[in-house]
Amino acid sequence: MTCFGQPENIFNKLDRRLKLRATHQPPFLESILKKTWVSMAVFASINRNSHFFLHCGIYYYCFIFALYYTMSEFDNTFNNSEDRLKYLTDHGIEVETPEDRKAESSTVSLIIQQLQMTEEDSLSANPSSIQFALIPQDTGKPIRRCYLPHSALHSGDALPKFVKSYFADGVSIDSNLLGDQATKQFSSGQLSGMDKSVITASSMNKVAAAGSVETFPLVHPSSTNGYNGVYIYLDEVGMLKKLPPNVRASRMAGECGYNPRPNFYGDVFVGRVCTKPNMRNVGFEVGRDTDGGAEWMLRAVGENLAWQQEMNRVTNRGGETQKGNDGEDGVSKSEDGYSWTQDNDEVEVVVEDCNDKKLVKCTFRSNSLKVVIGGDVKVDLELFQKIDVDGCTWTVQEGRLVIQMEKMDPGISWTRITK
Repeated sequence: MTCFGQPENIFNKLDRRLKLRATHQPPFLESILKKTWVSMAVFASINRNSHFFLHCGIYYYCFIFALYYTMSEFDNTFNNSEDRLKYLTDHGIEVETPEDRKAESSTVSLIIQQLQMTEEDSLSANPSSIQFALIPQDTGKPIRRCYLPHSALHSGDALPKFVKSYFADGVSIDSNLLGDQATKQFSSGQLSGMDKSVITASSMNKVAAAGSVETFPLVHPSSTNGYNGVYIYLDEVGMLKKLPPNVRASRMAGECGYNPRPNFYGDVFVGRVCTKPNMRNVGFEVGRDTDGGAEWMLRAVGENLAWQQEMNRVTNRGGETQKGNDGEDGVSKSEDGYSWTQDNDEVEVVVEDCNDKKLVKCTFRSNSLKVVIGGDVKVDLELFQKIDVDGCTWTVQEGRLVIQMEKMDPGISWTRITK
């Protein structure tokens, strides 16, 4: 299936967010979606690396809809602001009120308190609750049951607000990585007309300090699944924090038909949302719903493909695909002193101007590569992900040193070669 967007590519996330929200809108909004698509192009291009700009785009998007409603039938349909707010949240529009901000600043995080308990104690403390899952990035830790208490429920999806504080972990944005990603987007022309100086680590860190959540659809609501969508809730700037990849979450997305598999960083939550007759959270059970081959996963490939075809029709975007990560599709990525490519199974590193294999010493470790030629260190890397040392080889051919490293987790695309 065609996959729009990778979670770690924040500059392009709003593009997918707009299409996701489109599935929650009543039919009469299809024309306004088409009309606003061009206006959203700038915002859709900047969301790979800046939650600040993502919020700007979302607020602009909400403004377009609020303006449309105000000028047409919205005011004629609802009698007061409470009814309007309920309608928006019922249809997937995230709205933050002054009361929400006050509550966040004055209460201790319920999700943090819950995770400090055992699963049994957490359930006892929240008897009328909805189950969802925590998938740690550390594969040595089990997938954990979490509970959305009745007190946290409201119209719409309550999980983004409930888990938001979990991602306020105090980890700073990596300014060099932010700069590299921004430069890549500017050079591709996606950010033409924007002042690059406004994309700063300090502004990003101010927003990230409060926690920031992205919702990624594993399967979209449809008539074939009772309008029940399954979503991953992740740290919106996890990639820029250099959090470790979440292999299990990526594999789950692959089971749902995403190819290549999206990369997720750090711990993630997974929950289920029913969108009809009103949007609300429903149970997602650890075990039955998280095991490979779960019924909803088996249906997800076809359901996501049907959803994508419909979105292509609505947006006139045809078979457009998301640009791959560095080193993919046989296009080498040049670095300081070497270049590299990757496929599903291996990463290949090439060092130029090497003719005598007797002068070469390559040291492979599970998370690092060191290359010494004639006593000079040419490459010394802490790798983005682990490699299988037993599957690594090197050879000298045509004046180049060619190194092949087997990925420990095949099928996972590396967004960069260094950690």
